[in-house]
Amino acid sequence: MTHDAADDFVREVNENIAQLGERFGLHEESLELICECGDPSCTERVAVPADEYEQLHAANRRIVATGHVAGTSEPRDGYAVV
Repeated sequence: MTHDAADDFVREVNENIAQLGERFGLHEESLELICECGDPSCTERVAVPADEYEQLHAANRRIVATGHVAGTSEPRDGYAVV
């Protein structure tokens, strides 16, 4: 699987997790998502508040495990945003 294909796959999985969370009314809970660092072998999980996930993805931002992306990222509680 290429880097881009892996990134697209993980993003789709996370979107499905978020949709299921919405369906079950998990608006204020945290979602257990997969790191979107782009490394096809990465299976690190990150807990992200459901409402924050929606805002970040609407802005085309990626959610990654702390330390998984070199360079500029916004550290958050337990994960980072790029």
